Amino acid sequence: MDFTRINALRKEMKDILKKDRYEHSEGVAYTAAALAMRYDPTLVEDALLAGLLHDCAKQMDPDALYQLCKKHQLLYENEALNTPALLHAKAGALLAKTSYGIKEKEIQSAIFFHTIGREEMTLLEQMIFIADYIEPNRSKLEPNRLAQIRYASFVDMEWAIYYILKDTIQYLKSKEQSIDDQVYRVYQFYEKKAIENGKALD
Repeated sequence: MDFTRINALRKEMKDILKKDRYEHSEGVAYTAAALAMRYDPTLVEDALLAGLLHDCAKQMDPDALYQLCKKHQLLYENEALNTPALLHAKAGALLAKTSYGIKEKEIQSAIFFHTIGREEMTLLEQMIFIADYIEPNRSKLEPNRLAQIRYASFVDMEWAIYYILKDTIQYLKSKEQSIDDQVYRVYQFYEKKAIENGKALD
């Protein structure tokens, strides 16, 4: 474990992120590391690095974030989806490589997909996607539902991803916000996976 590298990135994130955002990033890092210890201990270091950096673009001015993604052809085809809430993941993967020395493509990819996800996510991608939703500082979800998703995360990550995407779609619908077809495709993929794995769906 390269603690020098991890601690250096921790310090950089603490310097650039707002206090609550930094605490969230720390929470994601340690939750992802816990998932790695459960599913594949060889991924603990990558999980810590990806967790610490997953929101590294959150501090960017929205216009600068948009222009960065435009320059590197990272915008969504659906213009309505090109919001800071989604673009920061794509920009974050880029910054991880160019500004923070992350050469591992697996870590870059985990940052890139941590908001919407994708079909056939790698273990590391799943860990960051889930950890971003269930880390200890999260409190907006109804407590019993959050406890249910946290439990599922350490039983079967694909089952947990199904619940997360289901809740995300329901939330976006309640707010009458645009939902990309990719979100539905990923949801249907993990719903099928959960069924195949014999998991209860509700």
